[in-house]
Amino acid sequence: MRPIFFKTVAIKIINLYNTHMTTVDSLLTKIINHNFSDVEKVIPSRDSKILKTLATIIHDPVYITENQGRLLVKILKEHQDKFNEFENEISLVTATPTWARNFRVLQHVRKVYLTGAPSSQRITIEATFSADLRHKLSQLNKTVYGFVQEINGKLYSADLTEKNIVEIVDKLKPFNFDVSKELEDYYDIIKSWSEEDVKNQYRITTISHPNFEKQIISDLGINTAIDQNIINDRSVRYQYFVEKPENLPENLPKLLSCRAQTKVWVDKNQYTLDDLIGSIIELKRLPILVVFDSNDSKKCLESLKNLSNSLEEYGIFDDIGIYFRLDNTDVGKEFNQFISNKQYNCQLDSSTKIVGVQSGKIPKFLLKSDWKPMSVISLNTTLRHSKTAVYSNCCDLIATYSDSQPVIEARSPWE
Repeated sequence: MRPIFFKTVAIKIINLYNTHMTTVDSLLTKIINHNFSDVEKVIPSRDSKILKTLATIIHDPVYITENQGRLLVKILKEHQDKFNEFENEISLVTATPTWARNFRVLQHVRKVYLTGAPSSQRITIEATFSADLRHKLSQLNKTVYGFVQEINGKLYSADLTEKNIVEIVDKLKPFNFDVSKELEDYYDIIKSWSEEDVKNQYRITTISHPNFEKQIISDLGINTAIDQNIINDRSVRYQYFVEKPENLPENLPKLLSCRAQTKVWVDKNQYTLDDLIGSIIELKRLPILVVFDSNDSKKCLESLKNLSNSLEEYGIFDDIGIYFRLDNTDVGKEFNQFISNKQYNCQLDSSTKIVGVQSGKIPKFLLKSDWKPMSVISLNTTLRHSKTAVYSNCCDLIATYSDSQPVIEARSPWE
C-alpha cells in the first residue's frame, strides 16, 4: 500500500505545484472559455464586461497595465464563489498572483504645442489618462474658445487666440505640462503687453486708419447721423473699445448696443417683439435673419403672426422671404397660407430685408447668395450645434428672444 500512498501524495503535490504555477491571465482564459455565460448571469454586468475585455487584451501585443492587473485580481476575489469549480484555484492563484508577461508601462505624456498649417493652426493638448487631470481639462471648456476633445480621448485642441494661449498655459503649467517653445514665446509676448496701452490704440477716439473710416461709411452711409448707441453697437463688429456702462442699461437699444459679445438674450417677459424689431431698426441693423423653432408647429405659426405684426408696425410690408414651409396639417396649412396671403415669398437679393428659416436648416441658395444678415433673431429657440448656428456666426448681433435665458450661452456683464 505504501507505493499507492506515495503516488497519491505525489499527484497532490504536483497538482498543487501546477496550481501555484498557473498565472492569473491563463486562469482568466480558462474561466472565459468554460461556460462564462452562466457566470455572467450572477455577477454584475460591469464586472463581466471588464473580465471579457481584459481576456482580449492579455492576448494583444500591448498586454495589460499593472492597474488593470490589480483590477482583475480584485474582481476574481470578489466573485470567486460564483465561479464554482474554479473557486479553489482562484483562491490559490490570487493569493500570490503571477503573470505570463511583464505589464505594459504607460508613458505619461503632458504636452501643449501647435498643430496644423500656418493659416489654420490650433493649440493642441496631449495628456495620458488621469481622472483628476481630465476634470481639470474639462473645466477649460468654460473659459477657452473652440475647445474640443479629439476622438481618441488623449488629445484636446483649441483655437489659437491670445486669450486661449494665456488661459491654457496658466492653467496647465502647475500640472507640469511641457509647453512648446513657440507657445512659450507667444505667451511671454502677450504677458508683456499693457492692457491699457493696447486699448488706447483701438479706442474709437484714437483710431484714424483710413480702412476703418471706409468700412464705417460703407456700413452706415456718409450722411447718416450717428448717436452713442450706434457707436457702442459697432464696437463688436469693428473691434474698437468704448466705455461700457457698469449697470444694466435702462432701455433695449442700449442693452443691445452695449453687449460684450455677439450673442445676447432678450427677455420675452420684459420686452415685446415690437421693442426688439424697433431697437434693431434704430441701430440700423437691417437686414434680419429670423430663426423659427423647428420642433413646434403651433409656436412657429404664432411666432410668424407676431413677427408680421411687428414688421408692419414699423412699415415693413415687402422684401420679406420666409424660406420654409410646414407639413400639410391644419396648423401647417394655416402657416403656409399666411405666407402666401402676406406675399412673404420674395426672391432673395440684396434688397431683401427679412429672411426666415427653421432652426437647424439653411436653404442652399442662401449659402450661394451674397446676402448677409446684419442681425439674427432666434425666436423661442437656441442656436447651438447646427447649420443655422454656423451660418449665423457671420453676424455680430445674435439675439435669442425667449422667456428663459439659454443655459450654455455667454452672459452679459450685468447678469
